[in-house]
Amino acid sequence: MKTCLLAIAALFLSLMTQAQDVVKLFHDDTMVDSITYTNKTTTIVINKVDLVNYFKTMDTMLFNNCYDPKSFRNIQFAHLTNLDVENHFKAAKAWLADSTHTEYNFNTDKFTLFWTQGEGILLPYIEDMMSQLLVDGRLAVVENATKVRVPQYSIFYEYIGGGEYKIYKLPNGKIIFRESNFYLEQLSKS
Repeated sequence: MKTCLLAIAALFLSLMTQAQDVVKLFHDDTMVDSITYTNKTTTIVINKVDLVNYFKTMDTMLFNNCYDPKSFRNIQFAHLTNLDVENHFKAAKAWLADSTHTEYNFNTDKFTLFWTQGEGILLPYIEDMMSQLLVDGRLAVVENATKVRVPQYSIFYEYIGGGEYKIYKLPNGKIIFRESNFYLEQLSKS
């Protein structure tokens, strides 16, 4: 019986770790005023235009949804009131619109408060849009150990509490971004 259960568990785990998609990145010469997001394994370079477009879309959507916190997938928004979301979004939008701010650098090793003043106020929005940018391949990924820009990465899936979350991995298996670290609000059903 133990052998059967172990075999089933091994089969289940192997199915969960199979790559579902491979994303091939293409060089983007139009990337200006870039945003860097550095974690333990990679530095992700995002085009500022994508962040500006995200804010334009969210501005309309949030207004239409009366600044409902459930408009975001990021867990940091889950327990805010509608007024809190409105105030935070407007402060972040004003920071982004200020022409004196051209380069943004975020590092996951540094602790950033949600209500921080400065460029840190944009971090929850960047993490909220990161998964879509990774799916679309609309960014550059540089492995920190080799300082080489990777040409492709894989998307894996994990299932937690009935929800499906993506894990983006380099060809060597190192994790680029894991949705479940940021999107677990679905588990709390908040």
